[in-house]
Amino acid sequence: MKKLVLVAAIAATTFGAVSTAQAEVTTTANANITTDYKFRGISQTNAGPAFQGGFDAAFSNGFYVGNWNSNINNLGAGSSGLEMDFYGGYAGSFANGIGYDVGALYYFYEGFAPAVNGPDADTLEIYGKLSYAGAYAKLSVAASDDYFAFQAANGSNDQGGSTYLDLGYTFALSDALSLTAHYGLTSFDKDMADLRPGATGTIDSYADYSIGATYALSPKYSVTAAYIETDDDASALIGNDDLTDGSLVVTFSAKF
Repeated sequence: MKKLVLVAAIAATTFGAVSTAQAEVTTTANANITTDYKFRGISQTNAGPAFQGGFDAAFSNGFYVGNWNSNINNLGAGSSGLEMDFYGGYAGSFANGIGYDVGALYYFYEGFAPAVNGPDADTLEIYGKLSYAGAYAKLSVAASDDYFAFQAANGSNDQGGSTYLDLGYTFALSDALSLTAHYGLTSFDKDMADLRPGATGTIDSYADYSIGATYALSPKYSVTAAYIETDDDASALIGNDDLTDGSLVVTFSAKF
């Protein structure tokens, strides 16, 4: 409940700033069908398909708010549910062409029931991003104690301060076809247990990678094929190779 109140406060502050400035607003909606929903390299749908969608409101003074949703199937043994993301921030660019984006994102997992005295999955992150031409660098920092239901090796539920570094580059081959490359690094505030059979060590981070291509079928529709992989520490983190093995993910996207 405290987290929801915080998200409401962020939204109220953002809308308040927008209202004061009497900014014009542009709204868009999006929908995706994907063969696998991988979040930071780890499948959220047990290597199965997902239907996703959301909306965004961008204001002429640089503020924005939005929501994005996806079915998931990793809330526990055989359980499924819904991930709902709520975000808001401010974006712009400097005179030299470098873009910037700062904001907050709240991940809400409908259907997740934490174990007694266990960590919750709901997570609040703040982020900052810089971009230039086709390259970007983004850092997300956990502002909530709970961090995607990860519990540290020492039994602590507090993973606040954990970070995710996201680096990427897009190269346009034509007006319709572009190539993308991505590197991500999740770093935990407290070491996680190595869940591989017989392992006794701990894990302080893991990396994910992807390379893909996007083809615009029209101004509204596109298809993306991306190969997504993680390092060995990701499978050790969750104890399941099937959810972290490299695989080709195909996504059909629409925007309105």
